[in-house]
Amino acid sequence: MSSLPSFANIRKFSRKKKIQFFVNISVGIIIAVSFHFLENTDWGESTINTAFDFVIRREAEKSAATAADLTIQRSARVSDRIIFLEIDDATYRKWGNPLLTPRKKLSDLVKLASDGGAKVIILDVLLEDTDCCNPEGDTELRSVLQEMTKNRLPVRIIFPVRVGQDGVFPKRNLYEDLIVSNPNFYHATANFSATATDRVIRYWVPFEYERFGERDTIIWNISFLAAMLYEGKEGDMQKLASQIRNGAFHKARQFDLRNSATIAISPDREDIYRNRIRFLLIPKRTLPHYHEGNLFDAAYGADEAKHAAFEDKLVIIGNSSSDVGDIHPTPIGTMAGMFIIGNAINTILSGIQPSHPPILLNLLIEAFIIMLAGFLFLYFHSFLAQILGSTLLILPLVIFGYWYFLYTGVFLNFMFAVVGMSFHRIVSNIEEIIHNRGASIIDIGKK
Repeated sequence: MSSLPSFANIRKFSRKKKIQFFVNISVGIIIAVSFHFLENTDWGESTINTAFDFVIRREAEKSAATAADLTIQRSARVSDRIIFLEIDDATYRKWGNPLLTPRKKLSDLVKLASDGGAKVIILDVLLEDTDCCNPEGDTELRSVLQEMTKNRLPVRIIFPVRVGQDGVFPKRNLYEDLIVSNPNFYHATANFSATATDRVIRYWVPFEYERFGERDTIIWNISFLAAMLYEGKEGDMQKLASQIRNGAFHKARQFDLRNSATIAISPDREDIYRNRIRFLLIPKRTLPHYHEGNLFDAAYGADEAKHAAFEDKLVIIGNSSSDVGDIHPTPIGTMAGMFIIGNAINTILSGIQPSHPPILLNLLIEAFIIMLAGFLFLYFHSFLAQILGSTLLILPLVIFGYWYFLYTGVFLNFMFAVVGMSFHRIVSNIEEIIHNRGASIIDIGKK
């Protein structure tokens, strides 16, 4: 330590300076440990969301800006395997603002996608109630599904269901008998999780439990199920479902994808890192500066579906009309549920699932921040120390963290460091007040 500069050589510090330095280090450690305990509180989640949302918005803007330049190659993070067939505002009004999505129209879209060679079809429409106004539409959709079952078509179809808080379906699907009899038809939950404090949808929840007699049935998230079916991972999902039911699911389960990427499912269904959606598929009127989004060759109005190329694609059929009410706030703006489903699928298929930083890397960064803060608050007034810390420490780390996240998916959260600087300054201010008051008392005593 003798080779260190004098300002950093702790051995050469005066007793008073050593005490002050170690107080600073202790304060930093206390702040770091406290924030780790607070991470799972509403305040901790909100702090993490602030940092995550900034990065995700910047990603979305970059994705939209890149798509606007047709000379630039499509990003590998934006899947070309997802197609949206949307019932938009114009289509919904053209159809006469029906109370229920017309089943005849749905049957036409399903048949069109199936005949076109789609690999997976998601019906983002609840099919719980009969259409009293157009009962022939229910019959038509049933006929199409029966024909697919009879001919053993390989296309997978996913039907959304609602799972109540008691784990019971409030209502069964109209085509429950066909779903049970056809191994290529699936139930899935379209539940996505919103942050309690602001109701913004940020996460997909891997599975729900359905209470069925004395045992639980695993109902997979619609996006996760679609992605795994597309990847041919049915067998792996069955094994995971068995582990969950038997209480043997204790550590993250990893699924290998065809593009050499992976997706990990955590036993913690509320994991605010792994289960976070990265919004890179941008529908129209979502971003203020990029009104056209980037779904130029991926989103089709229901009446334009015949122009889509369905071969080997994952097709999402749903309502994007604001009149239907399936519009939700996200970190990048409001969007229909079908596009949230698509972005969650894209996150999974592209292998860009956010993840926790390695413990060792996290400890090294926190130790570096604590040590540097200790020296800054030792040599400078608390206000100046905070300014220097933010300029020399926080800003470079935030820039590094942003690029690190883009290329690795690992999120280094420096928001706690920013907040910690504020707490450090408060403690330093108290130290300065005590020191100044002590000096004043000594001066009065001398007089």
